[in-house]
Amino acid sequence: MGKLLRLAIFILALGALAAGTGALLLQERQRERALERELLVAMGGPNPVVDAIRAGHASTQRAILLISGLAFACLTVLAIVPVRTVEPAPAVDPAAARTEMRGLESLARATNAQRLELDHEREARHRSEQDLHLQQVLANHALQDKIRLGRDLHDGLVQTLYATGLVLETATQQLAASPSDPAEAARLLERAKTTLNAAIREARGTIGGLTPDALEEQSFPAAVDAILDHLDGGRLRARRVHLDPALPAFDGPARTELLQIIRESASNALRHGAATELDLEFAPQADGRLRLAIRDNGRGFDPALVTRGHGLDNLAARARALGATLDIDSAPGRGATLTLTLPAPAAA
Repeated sequence: MGKLLRLAIFILALGALAAGTGALLLQERQRERALERELLVAMGGPNPVVDAIRAGHASTQRAILLISGLAFACLTVLAIVPVRTVEPAPAVDPAAARTEMRGLESLARATNAQRLELDHEREARHRSEQDLHLQQVLANHALQDKIRLGRDLHDGLVQTLYATGLVLETATQQLAASPSDPAEAARLLERAKTTLNAAIREARGTIGGLTPDALEEQSFPAAVDAILDHLDGGRLRARRVHLDPALPAFDGPARTELLQIIRESASNALRHGAATELDLEFAPQADGRLRLAIRDNGRGFDPALVTRGHGLDNLAARARALGATLDIDSAPGRGATLTLTLPAPAAA
């Protein structure tokens, strides 16, 4: 359709050009002849001016012919150059389209399956991490319980059994010194029996994660006296205890930690230091803090050189649990002084 239209336009343009050129040439020829006649009539014969006019008209005709030739050449080129047609879009094959759609659907299903698999794997990994964390927490709790049990056994049951041994040793010495008067030895043996019963109750309470019932039911001063009575075994010639009435009421873990510190300190003074005098003072200070001081006249030791065992480590651990500072001042031959400084009661 495009080629036919171009051909029709070419024919019309060519005809118009030919008609226009012919009309111009005819009109120019008529004017030339009319001018020649007038000049000949006026001049009575040939004249150079007429020749010049004729030469001018010839030039004009050549110019018109040249322009017509150029126009004709342009139209020819326009007719010869092929028209660039737009290729129609290829027809879509329904079968190929369905195949492509099925491929895309399969790809989408595979992608969705991979996403679900990754989600399941992520959830499984998260559950594994949670289980591992729980196992670590349980292991830490078990370790803490083991440390607490060992500390309580060392500071409680072991010291009570040691006090029982001291009572039995004193009863043996009493029988050796006064075999004819066994009354004092019998009193000491009865005291050892009472101490053993207390050790049994304490062991049961420790296994159950509890402090001894007897100490729980007593007031704090009475519990301190009971601990010192168990540990004394008749070895102390002098025992001075001062608990300031302004002290706050201790209960719960703080009470337990304080009683165990007093028990361990007194036991160390009697067992390792062979002390015969023991002073215990517990009172508030001017800055609001509480100060517990336990002094003995035993053999003493060098804190920098002594081999640390469960006793000193337990004392330090219990002091940290109370948020307190612990200081031990001792030297060979001059006894030992343990000072525990607790925060103010509100802070504690």
